[in-house]
Amino acid sequence: MKVYIAYESKYGNGKKCIEHLQGILSKKGHDVETSSIREIKPNALPQADLYIFSSPTHIGNPPMKMRKFLKNLEVKQEGAKYALMATCMDAKFYDRTKALQIMEALLQSKGMIKVSDGIKIKVTGMKGPLETGYEEKLDAFVKEIL
Repeated sequence: MKVYIAYESKYGNGKKCIEHLQGILSKKGHDVETSSIREIKPNALPQADLYIFSSPTHIGNPPMKMRKFLKNLEVKQEGAKYALMATCMDAKFYDRTKALQIMEALLQSKGMIKVSDGIKIKVTGMKGPLETGYEEKLDAFVKEIL
């Protein structure tokens, strides 16, 4: 299976998660390509069997760069499948699922098909580190999306 992962990562936490995902998927024999949304244009998304979009959250929302990328995304294949991931701090004052819901709405408006409710990985401080056990959560996520 061809998997393409597009991500935004301000402090490197999301990138660390993506690298782990890439490793898991590659070990399972899948062809995985990743890029930062800063490196690819939304109209140049390569064809894949599954797309994974990963974003940090800012007060519960995906950052403007990710929202703009997804809003301008051009999906060339009908019925393309996707899964979402978000890194976020503890949700004392906002809904931790809001970022995933916003990204989901943007992708479904493009006719893409969701294969998972997504995953949220907790970041224990503004710049990290990631929560203990994030690797196991990502392992379970891969089983869910495949």
